[in-house]
Amino acid sequence: MMFKFDKNTVPYHISNMIFYVVTLAVVGLIYYFAFLPPLLEVTTDEFFANFGLGEFIGALFFLILIAMPILLIIGIVYHLIKLIKPNKNVPVQN
Repeated sequence: MMFKFDKNTVPYHISNMIFYVVTLAVVGLIYYFAFLPPLLEVTTDEFFANFGLGEFIGALFFLILIAMPILLIIGIVYHLIKLIKPNKNVPVQN
């Protein structure tokens, strides 16, 4: 946790949501500039014509990489929902 806030408070959800948005932007830039050029260079008609074990493992690697942005988006949506509709069962702390 980057900042020391009590769980389920507005500052907690705001800071975590901002962290997830910034992380998603950084991951997006890394994917765009580091992974996309080699991927576009490799994926030709010949790549799919000779699809074997090596190509399968490479494709699986990129499918696993898709999980990171999806998890970040889920975290952003979760904290956004908690900001819009806060939990009424949490006691107010002074």
